[in-house]
Amino acid sequence: MDNIDATYNHKNFLVRYFFNRKTNLAIKLANLKKNDIILDFGCGSGQLKTKLKNYNIICYDITPEHSDIEDYRSIKPTKIFALDVFEHIKKSEIEEIILNFTRMNSTFTLITIIPTENIVSRKLRKLIGKPERAEGHITHLKEILGVLNKYLIQKERINFYTISVIAKFTTFDHKV
Repeated sequence: MDNIDATYNHKNFLVRYFFNRKTNLAIKLANLKKNDIILDFGCGSGQLKTKLKNYNIICYDITPEHSDIEDYRSIKPTKIFALDVFEHIKKSEIEEIILNFTRMNSTFTLITIIPTENIVSRKLRKLIGKPERAEGHITHLKEILGVLNKYLIQKERINFYTISVIAKFTTFDHKV
């Protein structure tokens, strides 16, 4: 579960800046249109919905009180955000989720933020008083990108201060 005070409302300005800046970059990368149906997969506290009040955003999270729907597979999104989510999920489950996304809509755009968990990010985490390795991260960047690149086409990638990778993926038959 996302603790908004540990991210977007953190007492440290640099932490707040980091989370808000990378989310804003992900939003820009999505090239949103007013008629998009947007799934915020792993929405946590719903920060994306708060930022994008004028868009059709459907939140889904394993924490039911954060979700707008019980089953994310019941919609046909044109854009899917999975921001700081996949590292918390087993590789085999990520693969099943991506397959579900492709069954839901054969032409969608996926926007992800994935931590690199490299030496720079570990030392920065320590500097702000957090453990070097984030609790609950079970799948690493390389594994996640391997799954995503197996089923989708990576269109754009931003290496955000070497700490996170922000990427845009489309389906093979998508014309973005």
